[in-house]
Amino acid sequence: MFLSRWRFIFIRCNIKTFAAAFKRVLLCGAVAFGVWNDAVAGFERVVHSPALWGKGLATAASRNTEAVMLNPASAAGMPSYYASVFYSPSPFDLSQLSNGGITAVVPFPSFVTGLSILSSGFSLYREFTGTATVAKSFFGTLDVGANISVNHLSIARYGSAATLSFDVGTSLEIINDVRWGFAFLNCTRSTIGPTHDPLPQIYLTGFEYSVMPHATAAVDLVKDVRYPFSIRAGTQFSPHEILDIRFGVSSAPSRYYAGFGIRVMSLYVDYSVATHAELGLTHDIGIAFQF
Repeated sequence: MFLSRWRFIFIRCNIKTFAAAFKRVLLCGAVAFGVWNDAVAGFERVVHSPALWGKGLATAASRNTEAVMLNPASAAGMPSYYASVFYSPSPFDLSQLSNGGITAVVPFPSFVTGLSILSSGFSLYREFTGTATVAKSFFGTLDVGANISVNHLSIARYGSAATLSFDVGTSLEIINDVRWGFAFLNCTRSTIGPTHDPLPQIYLTGFEYSVMPHATAAVDLVKDVRYPFSIRAGTQFSPHEILDIRFGVSSAPSRYYAGFGIRVMSLYVDYSVATHAELGLTHDIGIAFQF
């Protein structure tokens, strides 16, 4: 009787422990394989700097160089050398989904080139994307750009795979202080691995309005071919010459964003936080140099 009782307690405790662990594994797996369309794995286009997260990733028409992974044309207006690095330690409070990246942009007399490197995941599952960007501005109003990316996936005990993908984008100043942008991400419909799993294919379009010299508002319509339309909206304003404040919101899923940036001469320090109804907070911090 005594042994039976302790056996029952032991089994019950182990079931509880297993259930808690399995629930967390399911959460990691759901995020990792794209059950939520804002997951950071599956080569989703949400691994970005805090300068973009703070305004809800509403950057289809932006001339912010950090947005090259959402619209390669955004780098066309960069007048000088630019480099940045960012890190997100625990998206959705899960350290297994940590991610980070670097971006460097070099302007030439007739065009702009850039290189971005993004990494996300942990020892059992890791994604790496290296992207080369070429962009050009015409007449100071029309920007066009293209990305070519190497996407590499490694899964412990299952091996690795890699593939190329291509993006194209444009933005145009349609009237004073109003820009329109459009991008087609993975326009080649690239797949990865022996089972030819498709990479996300995404269409973005949106507008950005300079409300005043130190304030902008933007709204984007985003369509991943696997999911319903999503709306992203964000704003950025500068109450002081060294400070930027950002807010954003998105639908499908519903999320809220906030962040700030501090400029000291050629140094930029940015921070953002994003909410998620089921998965908790995501923090992001970055440093950039323009020279």
